Amino acid sequence: MNREVVIVGGGPAGMLMGLLLAKEKIQVTVLEKNTTFNRDFRGETIAPGSVFLLKKLGVFKALEEHGFIKVQKIKMYDREEKLFSVNFDDFNHPQKFGIDIPQPVVLEALKQKASSYPNFEYIHGATCTDLIKDGEKVVGIRYSKEKEEHQIKCRLVIGAEGRFSRLRTLGHFAVEKKEFSRDLIWFKVPKPEGWEEGNLIKVYKHDHVIILPTYPNDLRVGTYIYLGGNRETKAKGIAAFIDKVCMIEPRLREPMEKHIKSWDDTTLLKIFTAHVDQWAKDGLILIGDAAHTLSPILGQGVNIAMQDAFELLPYVNSGLKTYEGPLPAHHFDDYISKRKKQVSFVAGFQERQEQNLAASTPFQCMLRKVKMKLLDKAPFKIKVMKKLQYGVVANETTEGLT
Repeated sequence: MNREVVIVGGGPAGMLMGLLLAKEKIQVTVLEKNTTFNRDFRGETIAPGSVFLLKKLGVFKALEEHGFIKVQKIKMYDREEKLFSVNFDDFNHPQKFGIDIPQPVVLEALKQKASSYPNFEYIHGATCTDLIKDGEKVVGIRYSKEKEEHQIKCRLVIGAEGRFSRLRTLGHFAVEKKEFSRDLIWFKVPKPEGWEEGNLIKVYKHDHVIILPTYPNDLRVGTYIYLGGNRETKAKGIAAFIDKVCMIEPRLREPMEKHIKSWDDTTLLKIFTAHVDQWAKDGLILIGDAAHTLSPILGQGVNIAMQDAFELLPYVNSGLKTYEGPLPAHHFDDYISKRKKQVSFVAGFQERQEQNLAASTPFQCMLRKVKMKLLDKAPFKIKVMKKLQYGVVANETTEGLT
């Protein structure tokens, strides 16, 4: 089988890329190793900038029909003392909210829209096993499905399989990996009565919790433990863990005691970043977490990945018209340079916040409080947060509907 583009990975970046290419009448196949979208996802918050893109593509109506939680605020407290807040209503942008919605719903909406184009193909249960090469150029992929081997020849392979990318390995990309000093434990509980919507960070001394609204009426809560401390944390028992969280946010005690009965009700997430210096080789390019795995702080990984796809589209389009055979790596130099700037901005902001949250001494905790209060009053606060939340569409002035 021959196609113009094959995308490996049917997550948000891969499915969005497939839709974008299908709209341009490019022959595109998306391969996804899972057989359904019904699996557990960590990142279900879509920032306002990515919501704006979904509106432009005509996908948003399907999300409205399903329902979602509007996310309009980000707040940070030292227990009950406010340190920082931002409201998306204050941004000079037509899109005034992000959304929290089950990621399978978003993926299905993207797939249904893309499937309306005859040049789009989606293959699930397909595991990429190798790259097909002509010398050093990638000219296709091999994959297995139901114990049978298949291959697709193409002019460009796009790797969008996330933080544990197989194409990153098969393509022999050099990866710079950095582990953070802590791990993260996540869990979900029902939302307490009267809970105000918004993304919330609460700190107390050397501990903190991240609390995110989760559709339809839950909270997704994360708290850090020191790197490699999972066994010691579990040895203290689930009751001690509940006490640790509720020391910071007492309103969580009732739902935690009712719903967090054992460690099986929690998930450990290893925190690391992984960055590839050069994202492209002849006939192959990486996007999203495959190229730049980010910290989960502020949940920007999904949004950066989706905006990678949006920004990559014109380069793929022009490359297919300009070159014969596989698209050369140098064709993407300008794209990679531009995207690295945005990724670097987000990664740098996340790293600074991680340092703030990791404060351990009384002096560091006091300094964190001062810095966040100064940022809250700073005249550039809106500019920084707008760039973070809207990315490539930060300067749009009209509603993103098609």
